[in-house]
This record gives sequence, structure tokens and C-alpha cells, in this order.
Amino acid sequence: MSIIKLKIQVGELDNVLSQFNRIKVYRSTTGIGGVYSEITNVTTRIPIQQGVQLYVFDDTAGEFNYYYTTSYFHSSTLLESDQSDPRLGSDPSTAGILTLDELLNVYLFGVDLTDDSGNPYPDILFEWSIRYAIDWLEKELDIKIRPTRIVERYDHYFRDYQSWVFLKLRNSPIIDDIRGNALVEADQLDPDATRVEIIWPSQNTALEFSQRWINIRPDDGQINIIPAAGTISQFLITAGGSFYPLLAGYRDFVPDLFRVSYTAGFPAGQVPHELRELIGKKAAMGPLNTAGDLIAGAGIATLSLGIDGLSQSLGTTSSATNSGFGARILQYSKEIKEALPTLRRYYKGIRLTAV
Repeated sequence: MSIIKLKIQVGELDNVLSQFNRIKVYRSTTGIGGVYSEITNVTTRIPIQQGVQLYVFDDTAGEFNYYYTTSYFHSSTLLESDQSDPRLGSDPSTAGILTLDELLNVYLFGVDLTDDSGNPYPDILFEWSIRYAIDWLEKELDIKIRPTRIVERYDHYFRDYQSWVFLKLRNSPIIDDIRGNALVEADQLDPDATRVEIIWPSQNTALEFSQRWINIRPDDGQINIIPAAGTISQFLITAGGSFYPLLAGYRDFVPDLFRVSYTAGFPAGQVPHELRELIGKKAAMGPLNTAGDLIAGAGIATLSLGIDGLSQSLGTTSSATNSGFGARILQYSKEIKEALPTLRRYYKGIRLTAV
């Protein structure tokens, strides 16, 4: 489950307030044409206030593919309006990477982002593009950008155990949630921090290492288990009193012995600027395509107007095969293509292939 943010814009506020005093929120978990059930109640329905047109509702049990509608309601008369058109909520996890305002004011500056009637494009158009751009860059660089909780199994190699239980994780970077963690410093388990367990084939946890012993190299995706001073003997003994080497039977290899729970990605607000730059340029392409098609009206490349012998013509670069903002899209594409090789080397290093 995730926290999904729903922005509700109240138009003709005075007219709405003359009939209603609350906003109901409905949700469908089965698609845009599914059944919508109210997720607000008597105490959580949103009060409509004089002078306030924008309201925000957080669905703490939402998912990115859920659809939402809203209606106006009066708590005394029980009068309720028709439900609004279905729409997706927004993912607040993207706000720590690229905000809607940053996309509009940096990468879409100077672009008319309204339809033929002068109505602004819906926020979902931009939020969807930001979400897509983040997913795209994570796959291109093979890293995690948004904080993502991961649970994985790793094999036991005795030589790695001798190197302070060296574990190279499959995802990077890792959020170092150990240092400065009050629970960890008190040697108490924090289930949301990085955890390393030994899971025997019976699927029972034979040992969980103290979180104070976990040493994290965030950029490399590397973990080592280094016991604190005075606890080296505990490093060798499991909860059942047997030695860890005996648990592994002195075997060089035991499959899936370790279970590691960790959070990969960047902390909110700490995504490097060079990644945000690529995300912004990639996210701008969808709105630029839409705006380019609507420069002179949907599907119109040339517009002419004649009155009493006077005429005026307007031509755009929009055509059946070219967007009205094609030049900016091409420039963004060029800059992204130039930056990707450098970022791949920085975040994943030089990869070798044996043939």
C-alpha cells in the first residue's frame, strides 16, 4: 500500500457552498469503469470553506492504479451531487525528486499549456509523465531512485564469511538507515531498517545479526557484518548456541542462507541534480507532444481567417509527422543521450563480459 494524494479543485465556490458543505471521496480498485466505494466517512468528509478552492486528500491505503471520484454533500440535508469524472491520484514519492512546479517552470517554460477553450491541462498529465520518467531512468541506469523496500535471499560462500560476511546487494544505492538510528543504537530491532538474517532450509530464522554490526557502503550496494567491541564471541554463536561455521557445516556454499531486508534508492530530497535533470527533460516530452498538437487547434497545421477582403494566415511546425515543439523535444533527446553513458559509468562502473 502507498499514500496517494488527491487534489480536489472546487469551481464556482459560492454556488457550491449554497447547497453543500462537505466533499466525499470515492475509490475504485478495479479500474476506471469499476465500482466506486466511499473512503471518507462522517468524520473525515472534507469541509468546504469560504475562499478555499483547492483541497488535498491523502489515501493511506491506495495504489497507483486506483481511480477516484468526488461528490459534494450536505451533512444536514443529505443532498449529494453527481460524482466527478474518474481520475488517478498522484504519487507523493515523486515530489521529492521533481515537483510539478519545477517541471512547469524549468522544462516547460514558455509553453502554452491550455486546451482550445483556454482550460489548463490536468495535473495528472504532468504527474503521469514524471512517474514514467523516473521509472524509465531507473531501468536505464539499473538503479533505484525512489526509496524502495526490498527483501532478497543470498547464498553463503565461506570465503565471503571470512571477509566479514561480505554481501553484494543486487540493488543500489542503499539508504543507510543504521547510523544515528535510536533503536539500533540501543541494540533494539528496527524492522524498517536494514536487517541481515540467517534462514536455514526449514525457513526458520536461525540468527539475526545485531543491526549495530551492519556496515553499509551505500553507493556500492555492499554490506559487511562487523561486530561491536566486546561482542566478537557473539558473532560466532547463534541463538541456539552452535557456531555459525557449524551451522553452514564448513561447506563452501549453502544456497539462500541469508535474507537481507533493506531500502534502496535515495532519501527524499537528496536525489542528485544530474538525475533530476534527466528526469525533468524526459518528463517534459509528453506534455510537449500534447501542446505541440494543439498550438493552432487539435490536428491543425495551418489556420487562415478572412473578413471583408482582409485575411490572415498562421502556420505552425505541427504536421502529421512532426510535433509543434519538435525542436525542443529533439534538443532534450540529444542532451539525454549525451549524459546517459557518463551516468552509467558513475553509478554502475565498467561492466566486463566473458566470452
